[in-house]
Amino acid sequence: MNTRSTPVDRAHADYRVAALLKQAPLEFARAVYGINDLAAGRADTMAAREVARAQRQGMPVTEERAEQRARAYLPTVGQEHCPRCWVVYGQKIPLRFRLSTAERPETAACHACGAEYATAQDA
Repeated sequence: MNTRSTPVDRAHADYRVAALLKQAPLEFARAVYGINDLAAGRADTMAAREVARAQRQGMPVTEERAEQRARAYLPTVGQEHCPRCWVVYGQKIPLRFRLSTAERPETAACHACGAEYATAQDA
């Protein structure tokens, strides 16, 4: 049986999950922008490059599939995964959390795509 070595603040963990859930619709919109940019010949935008990268890796990105994944994005406490990788690539890549300091809020970063999400409450 696996046990955690550090205690978990349930309220904070739930807030993290809620903050990540808000990102899935934004990543869906980003994927749609990328699809539309590629179709219009604007391959130099960041969203278009992300969609093109997914297509080169053999993952066709369609608006319908991205919407399905955005609606199905459901991270759980202790197993939070990247909304961008899930919506665009269909992969559950674990996020790495950096605790907040005086200069910056708590963030969750994905090592695969480079996305970074703020997960701390506004004080």
